[in-house]
Amino acid sequence: MDANAETLTVEQAYRAMLAFLEREVELTESLDLADLLAGYRLGDDGHASDPALWDEWMEAVERVRTSQPD
Repeated sequence: MDANAETLTVEQAYRAMLAFLEREVELTESLDLADLLAGYRLGDDGHASDPALWDEWMEAVERVRTSQPD
């Protein structure tokens, strides 16, 4: 997959981050990472269990959008 070939929505990017972290937990068996991931998972309604996490995610997205490339 070409990293520049596709654009994700904010929600898709969040889900991709979760999938990445879930795989890292499987590979490393890190309890700290597993605990962190537990709070980031989405509920049946498609929202993070802690609404503040979504706000933090949106802040991170905005930082990336407005940052200058290296």
